Amino acid sequence: MGTFAVLATGGAVAWWEYLGQDDSLARVRQAGVLRVGYALEAPYALLDPLGQPTGESPEVARAVARHLGLRTAWILTSFDHLIPDLLADRFDLIAAGMFITPERSSLLRFSRPTLRVRPGWLTLSSRSLTLDYSAVQPSASFRIAVLQGSAEETLFRQRRVPEAGLLSVADARSGQTAVLLGQASALALSLPTVRAMALSSEGRLAARPAMGPGTPTEQVALALRRTDTALADAIDQALAGYLGSPAHLDLLARFGLGPEDLPTSP
Repeated sequence: MGTFAVLATGGAVAWWEYLGQDDSLARVRQAGVLRVGYALEAPYALLDPLGQPTGESPEVARAVARHLGLRTAWILTSFDHLIPDLLADRFDLIAAGMFITPERSSLLRFSRPTLRVRPGWLTLSSRSLTLDYSAVQPSASFRIAVLQGSAEETLFRQRRVPEAGLLSVADARSGQTAVLLGQASALALSLPTVRAMALSSEGRLAARPAMGPGTPTEQVALALRRTDTALADAIDQALAGYLGSPAHLDLLARFGLGPEDLPTSP
Protein backbone atom coordinates (compact mmCIF):
# COMPACT_ATOMS: atom_id res chain seq x y z
CA MET A 1 0.00 0.00 0.00
CA GLY A 2 1.41 3.37 -1.01
CA THR A 3 1.90 6.40 1.22
CA PHE A 4 -1.09 8.22 -0.24
CA ALA A 5 -3.34 5.20 0.34
CA VAL A 6 -2.19 4.93 3.95
CA LEU A 7 -2.82 8.62 4.54
CA ALA A 8 -6.20 8.40 2.86
CA THR A 9 -7.20 5.41 4.97
CA GLY A 10 -6.03 7.11 8.13
CA GLY A 11 -7.89 10.25 7.16
CA ALA A 12 -11.08 8.26 6.57
CA VAL A 13 -10.80 6.62 9.99
CA ALA A 14 -10.18 9.99 11.61
CA TRP A 15 -13.17 11.47 9.76
CA TRP A 16 -15.47 8.64 10.98
CA GLU A 17 -14.22 9.18 14.52
CA TYR A 18 -14.80 12.92 14.19
CA LEU A 19 -18.40 12.25 13.19
CA GLY A 20 -18.78 10.01 16.23
CA GLN A 21 -19.44 7.00 14.00
CA ASP A 22 -17.56 3.81 13.23
CA ASP A 23 -16.56 1.92 10.09
CA SER A 24 -18.47 -1.30 10.84
CA LEU A 25 -20.95 -0.92 7.96
CA ALA A 26 -18.21 0.11 5.52
CA ARG A 27 -16.12 -2.85 6.68
CA VAL A 28 -18.74 -5.51 5.97
CA ARG A 29 -19.70 -3.85 2.68
CA GLN A 30 -16.08 -3.87 1.59
CA ALA A 31 -15.84 -7.57 2.46
CA GLY A 32 -19.21 -8.20 0.79
CA VAL A 33 -20.19 -10.66 3.49
CA LEU A 34 -21.97 -10.60 6.85
CA ARG A 35 -20.50 -13.21 9.22
CA VAL A 36 -23.29 -14.68 11.35
CA GLY A 37 -22.83 -16.77 14.49
CA TYR A 38 -25.56 -19.17 15.58
CA ALA A 39 -26.25 -22.04 18.01
CA LEU A 40 -28.76 -24.77 17.40
CA GLU A 41 -32.12 -24.40 19.15
CA ALA A 42 -35.33 -24.93 17.19
CA PRO A 43 -37.26 -22.99 16.04
CA TYR A 44 -34.77 -20.11 16.35
CA ALA A 45 -31.83 -21.79 14.63
CA LEU A 46 -31.58 -25.26 13.12
CA LEU A 47 -30.22 -27.06 10.07
CA ASP A 48 -32.25 -27.85 6.95
CA PRO A 49 -32.02 -31.25 5.19
CA LEU A 50 -28.98 -30.01 3.25
CA GLY A 51 -27.19 -29.01 6.46
CA GLN A 52 -27.67 -25.27 5.93
CA PRO A 53 -28.67 -22.97 8.81
CA THR A 54 -32.31 -21.96 8.93
CA GLY A 55 -34.83 -21.03 11.62
CA GLU A 56 -36.38 -17.74 12.71
CA SER A 57 -33.16 -15.90 13.52
CA PRO A 58 -30.92 -17.02 10.61
CA GLU A 59 -33.71 -16.35 8.11
CA VAL A 60 -34.22 -12.84 9.51
CA ALA A 61 -30.45 -12.31 9.28
CA ARG A 62 -30.57 -13.48 5.65
CA ALA A 63 -33.32 -10.99 4.85
CA VAL A 64 -31.26 -8.21 6.44
CA ALA A 65 -28.14 -9.23 4.52
CA ARG A 66 -30.05 -9.22 1.22
CA HIS A 67 -31.35 -5.73 2.00
CA LEU A 68 -27.77 -4.58 2.58
CA GLY A 69 -26.48 -6.32 -0.56
CA LEU A 70 -24.34 -8.79 1.41
CA ARG A 71 -23.71 -12.51 1.30
CA THR A 72 -23.83 -14.49 4.55
CA ALA A 73 -21.15 -16.69 6.10
CA TRP A 74 -22.32 -18.96 8.94
CA ILE A 75 -20.33 -19.89 12.04
CA LEU A 76 -21.79 -22.57 14.32
CA THR A 77 -20.88 -22.50 18.01
CA SER A 78 -22.45 -23.41 21.35
CA PHE A 79 -24.89 -20.98 22.96
CA ASP A 80 -22.55 -20.10 25.84
CA HIS A 81 -19.78 -19.20 23.34
CA LEU A 82 -21.88 -16.86 21.21
CA ILE A 83 -21.06 -13.68 23.15
CA PRO A 84 -17.33 -14.42 23.70
CA ASP A 85 -16.93 -15.35 20.01
CA LEU A 86 -18.69 -12.17 18.88
CA LEU A 87 -16.50 -10.02 21.12
CA ALA A 88 -13.43 -11.84 19.77
CA ASP A 89 -14.48 -10.80 16.22
CA ARG A 90 -15.15 -14.35 15.07
CA PHE A 91 -18.35 -13.04 13.48
CA ASP A 92 -20.29 -9.76 13.05
CA LEU A 93 -23.77 -10.76 14.21
CA ILE A 94 -25.50 -13.25 16.50
CA ALA A 95 -28.67 -14.83 15.07
CA ALA A 96 -29.68 -17.49 17.57
CA GLY A 97 -32.92 -16.56 19.30
CA MET A 98 -31.04 -14.58 21.93
CA PHE A 99 -33.20 -12.89 24.57
CA ILE A 100 -32.60 -9.24 25.41
CA THR A 101 -31.52 -9.04 29.05
CA PRO A 102 -29.88 -6.25 31.09
CA GLU A 103 -26.76 -8.37 31.59
CA ARG A 104 -26.34 -9.01 27.87
CA SER A 105 -27.19 -5.40 27.02
CA SER A 106 -24.17 -4.29 29.05
CA LEU A 107 -21.97 -6.29 26.64
CA LEU A 108 -23.88 -6.19 23.34
CA ARG A 109 -25.88 -3.91 21.10
CA PHE A 110 -29.23 -5.52 20.29
CA SER A 111 -31.23 -4.83 17.16
CA ARG A 112 -34.89 -3.95 17.42
CA PRO A 113 -36.76 -7.06 18.69
CA THR A 114 -37.70 -9.65 16.09
CA LEU A 115 -39.88 -11.93 18.23
CA ARG A 116 -41.85 -12.05 21.49
CA VAL A 117 -41.37 -15.27 23.41
CA ARG A 118 -43.29 -16.84 26.27
CA PRO A 119 -41.51 -19.35 28.53
CA GLY A 120 -42.33 -23.02 28.73
CA TRP A 121 -41.47 -26.36 30.25
CA LEU A 122 -40.59 -29.68 28.67
CA THR A 123 -41.59 -32.71 30.76
CA LEU A 124 -42.38 -36.37 30.27
CA SER A 125 -45.92 -36.65 28.90
CA SER A 126 -46.70 -39.07 31.74
CA ARG A 127 -46.17 -36.31 34.31
CA SER A 128 -49.00 -33.87 34.96
CA LEU A 129 -47.25 -30.67 36.01
CA THR A 130 -48.36 -27.06 36.25
CA LEU A 131 -45.22 -25.08 36.84
CA ASP A 132 -45.09 -21.46 37.93
CA TYR A 133 -41.75 -19.73 37.32
CA SER A 134 -42.16 -17.70 40.48
CA ALA A 135 -43.17 -20.64 42.69
CA VAL A 136 -41.31 -23.71 41.43
CA GLN A 137 -38.47 -24.68 43.74
CA PRO A 138 -35.70 -26.71 42.10
CA SER A 139 -34.17 -29.34 44.37
CA ALA A 140 -32.23 -32.59 44.21
CA SER A 141 -35.54 -34.44 43.88
CA PHE A 142 -36.98 -31.97 41.32
CA ARG A 143 -34.06 -30.94 39.15
CA ILE A 144 -34.57 -28.32 36.43
CA ALA A 145 -32.44 -28.46 33.28
CA VAL A 146 -31.29 -25.08 31.88
CA LEU A 147 -29.05 -24.08 29.00
CA GLN A 148 -25.63 -22.77 29.94
CA GLY A 149 -25.67 -18.97 29.61
CA SER A 150 -29.45 -18.83 29.11
CA ALA A 151 -31.90 -16.35 30.60
CA GLU A 152 -33.53 -19.26 32.44
CA GLU A 153 -30.25 -20.21 34.11
CA THR A 154 -29.70 -16.60 35.18
CA LEU A 155 -33.23 -16.36 36.60
CA PHE A 156 -32.88 -19.44 38.80
CA ARG A 157 -29.32 -18.72 39.92
CA GLN A 158 -30.36 -15.24 41.05
CA ARG A 159 -32.79 -16.96 43.40
CA ARG A 160 -29.89 -18.98 44.87
CA VAL A 161 -31.54 -22.34 44.41
CA PRO A 162 -29.61 -25.43 45.59
CA GLU A 163 -26.81 -26.39 43.21
CA ALA A 164 -28.26 -29.90 42.98
CA GLY A 165 -31.55 -28.39 41.80
CA LEU A 166 -30.16 -27.19 38.47
CA LEU A 167 -28.64 -29.18 35.64
CA SER A 168 -26.74 -26.94 33.21
CA VAL A 169 -26.64 -28.38 29.70
CA ALA A 170 -24.75 -27.27 26.61
CA ASP A 171 -27.72 -27.15 24.24
CA ALA A 172 -31.43 -27.79 23.90
CA ARG A 173 -30.97 -31.35 22.63
CA SER A 174 -28.95 -32.21 25.75
CA GLY A 175 -31.77 -30.82 27.91
CA GLN A 176 -34.31 -32.92 26.01
CA THR A 177 -32.18 -36.03 26.58
CA ALA A 178 -31.88 -35.22 30.30
CA VAL A 179 -35.67 -35.17 30.64
CA LEU A 180 -36.09 -38.40 28.68
CA LEU A 181 -33.49 -40.19 30.83
CA GLY A 182 -34.91 -38.88 34.10
CA GLN A 183 -31.81 -36.78 34.86
CA ALA A 184 -34.08 -33.72 35.11
CA SER A 185 -37.77 -33.40 35.96
CA ALA A 186 -38.26 -30.58 33.46
CA LEU A 187 -36.39 -28.41 30.99
CA ALA A 188 -36.99 -24.66 31.36
CA LEU A 189 -36.81 -23.08 27.93
CA SER A 190 -38.88 -20.96 25.57
CA LEU A 191 -42.33 -22.25 24.68
CA PRO A 192 -41.66 -22.40 20.90
CA THR A 193 -38.57 -24.55 21.51
CA VAL A 194 -40.20 -27.05 23.85
CA ARG A 195 -43.21 -27.31 21.53
CA ALA A 196 -40.90 -28.27 18.66
CA MET A 197 -39.23 -30.87 20.88
CA ALA A 198 -42.53 -32.35 22.03
CA LEU A 199 -43.82 -32.63 18.46
CA SER A 200 -40.76 -34.64 17.43
CA SER A 201 -40.79 -36.94 20.48
CA GLU A 202 -43.47 -39.42 19.29
CA GLY A 203 -45.63 -38.65 22.31
CA ARG A 204 -42.97 -39.21 24.99
CA LEU A 205 -42.64 -35.52 25.87
CA ALA A 206 -45.09 -32.72 26.56
CA ALA A 207 -44.68 -28.96 26.22
CA ARG A 208 -46.43 -26.84 28.81
CA PRO A 209 -46.63 -23.05 29.06
CA ALA A 210 -45.21 -21.54 32.22
CA MET A 211 -47.95 -20.34 34.51
CA GLY A 212 -48.39 -17.79 37.25
CA PRO A 213 -47.93 -14.05 37.87
CA GLY A 214 -44.14 -14.32 37.85
CA THR A 215 -44.03 -15.63 34.30
CA PRO A 216 -41.64 -13.47 32.24
CA THR A 217 -42.11 -12.61 28.57
CA GLU A 218 -38.89 -12.20 26.64
CA GLN A 219 -37.96 -10.48 23.41
CA VAL A 220 -35.59 -11.97 20.85
CA ALA A 221 -33.22 -9.84 18.77
CA LEU A 222 -30.09 -9.97 16.66
CA ALA A 223 -26.96 -8.92 18.55
CA LEU A 224 -23.81 -7.01 17.60
CA ARG A 225 -20.77 -5.55 19.31
CA ARG A 226 -21.60 -2.32 21.15
CA THR A 227 -19.05 -0.39 19.07
CA ASP A 228 -20.63 -1.37 15.71
CA THR A 229 -23.18 1.43 15.70
CA ALA A 230 -23.23 2.08 11.93
CA LEU A 231 -23.92 -1.58 11.15
CA ALA A 232 -26.54 -1.75 13.92
CA ASP A 233 -28.34 1.31 12.53
CA ALA A 234 -28.39 -0.18 9.03
CA ILE A 235 -29.77 -3.48 10.38
CA ASP A 236 -32.50 -1.68 12.31
CA GLN A 237 -33.52 0.24 9.19
CA ALA A 238 -33.77 -3.04 7.27
CA LEU A 239 -35.82 -4.65 10.05
CA ALA A 240 -38.21 -1.69 10.22
CA GLY A 241 -39.46 -2.49 6.74
CA TYR A 242 -39.40 -6.28 7.14
CA LEU A 243 -40.86 -7.19 10.54
CA GLY A 244 -44.59 -7.85 10.31
CA SER A 245 -44.55 -7.82 6.50
CA PRO A 246 -46.27 -10.62 4.53
CA ALA A 247 -42.82 -12.13 3.81
CA HIS A 248 -41.96 -12.10 7.51
CA LEU A 249 -45.30 -13.61 8.54
CA ASP A 250 -44.80 -16.37 5.95
CA LEU A 251 -41.38 -17.02 7.48
CA LEU A 252 -42.80 -17.26 11.00
CA ALA A 253 -45.47 -19.72 9.84
CA ARG A 254 -42.75 -22.05 8.52
CA PHE A 255 -41.52 -22.48 12.09
CA GLY A 256 -44.84 -22.76 13.89
CA LEU A 257 -44.98 -19.07 14.84
CA GLY A 258 -47.57 -16.41 14.06
CA PRO A 259 -48.67 -12.78 14.48
CA GLU A 260 -49.12 -13.34 18.22
CA ASP A 261 -45.36 -13.89 18.41
CA LEU A 262 -44.47 -10.51 16.90
CA PRO A 263 -42.51 -8.20 19.21
CA THR A 264 -44.56 -5.84 21.31
CA SER A 265 -42.43 -2.75 20.71
CA PRO A 266 -39.41 -1.58 18.68
